[in-house]
Order: sequence, then C-alpha cells, then structure tokens
Amino acid sequence: MKDLEDRFAEVEKRVHALVIENHALKGRVSELEQELAETRQESQSAEHFRERQLHIREKIEQVLNSLETLNLKE
Repeated sequence: MKDLEDRFAEVEKRVHALVIENHALKGRVSELEQELAETRQESQSAEHFRERQLHIREKIEQVLNSLETLNLKE
C-alpha cells in the first residue's frame, strides 16, 4: 500500500510540475504572438515606406526628364 501511495504522490508532483510549466509556456506563447504581431506591423510599415520611396523617386525622375527635355529644346 505504501508503494502505491508513493507512486501516486510522484504522479501528483509530476502533474503539478506540468501544470506550472504549461502555464509558463502559455505566457511565453502569448509574448511571442504579440512580438509576431508587432513584427508584422513593422514589416507592413517598412513595405509602405519602400512603396512611397519608389513613387517619389519615379516622380523625381519624371521631373528631371522634363527638365532635360526643356534644356535640349533651348
């Protein structure tokens, strides 16, 4: 009977340890999900910045081409 009680106590300790570890892992998963969401937002912002940068560069090139065309006509 003592052996059975010892085994049961060991199982209870292991289950308790797993519950604690599970709780800690859930917290870590939550942190990582938040970090992932922030990274996605930053990525989208960076992509938007690159698109705006390209658009502005194209506009500048158009203006420069127009100026060159005007200079050639003069």
